[in-house]
Amino acid sequence: MAFRTIVAISDPVERASVAHDLLWNDHPERGRLRAVRGLAIREAISRGVATGEIADRLHVRVDDLIWMSDAAAAFE
Repeated sequence: MAFRTIVAISDPVERASVAHDLLWNDHPERGRLRAVRGLAIREAISRGVATGEIADRLHVRVDDLIWMSDAAAAFE
């Protein structure tokens, strides 16, 4: 999937999920995908999406969302 297509996904939870899945498929832009995932997680939380819902969608623990969203700090 092209990077532009990923960042164009309007739903932040879906965007984070797609970026997360592609990280495990040796995508050529893994660093950028980490940032997109982190920003999408932060956006979803700011919109009021429960952290448990985000974690379930990404198949991770809620605690993992913290370090995943930290990757986005440099882009804010």
